[in-house]
Amino acid sequence: MEEEIINEFTSIKGVGESRAKALYEAGYTSIGDLNDATAEELSRVRGITDQLAERIKNEVSQIYEDIEAGKAVEESTQEVVGTEKVEVEAEKEFEEQAGEGDEEDKEIEAVPTAELELDPESQRLLKVRKKQKAKKPNFVQTDLHKKKRLKNYWRRPKGLHNKKRRYILGKSGMARVGYGSPVAVKGLHPSGFQDMLMSRVQDLDELDPSTQAVRIARTVGQRKRMEIVNKARSLGLKILNPPTEMHPVEEEVQ
Repeated sequence: MEEEIINEFTSIKGVGESRAKALYEAGYTSIGDLNDATAEELSRVRGITDQLAERIKNEVSQIYEDIEAGKAVEESTQEVVGTEKVEVEAEKEFEEQAGEGDEEDKEIEAVPTAELELDPESQRLLKVRKKQKAKKPNFVQTDLHKKKRLKNYWRRPKGLHNKKRRYILGKSGMARVGYGSPVAVKGLHPSGFQDMLMSRVQDLDELDPSTQAVRIARTVGQRKRMEIVNKARSLGLKILNPPTEMHPVEEEVQ
């Protein structure tokens, strides 16, 4: 017990083992006793001057305040933990009740996606278009590789001496009629559906699930995007660019 008290006193700045023993012999057995004592009483102890007594008094007051603050924090944390347990249990009950309601809603709203029925000729033309696009060159505007300000899209070449306009070999391809897709499947999605760009929920009612699919516009926010997804799923419409949490449907006709 004596050693513990002396070690505790030596944590005070300016107090060594000899002075800690002197304080213990003078009747001080804790930090609280030093805090209750005055600077004059501490200066009467052997080896402690008036200046050191003032310093000990300041150090002890700070230590004592920290100890009291720590006790208060422990009591408050215990109270908070108790209230948190009650709140967590209430939240779990609420989530369980809400989860049961959501499952019922999902069962009601879930509608299977309509399957596309294509005639054999359309299926053949889709395969032909796929092969044609694999061989189609990348059409770019003149001098794209020379000038940074030009963007990677097609522009018809102009100018009297333009070599691309004159179909000179080695100047990249020119967009011509022969590169076009078959008319019957032109503009269709690889899955065979008509690609319909949607940005409003009310426009989904006008779509035909058997031939048309939904593509959500990139400018639509997250809240409205989820409304469009839920509405499309309730109508059995296929979504070509579903959110990440939804599994994408097979894109091409087999």
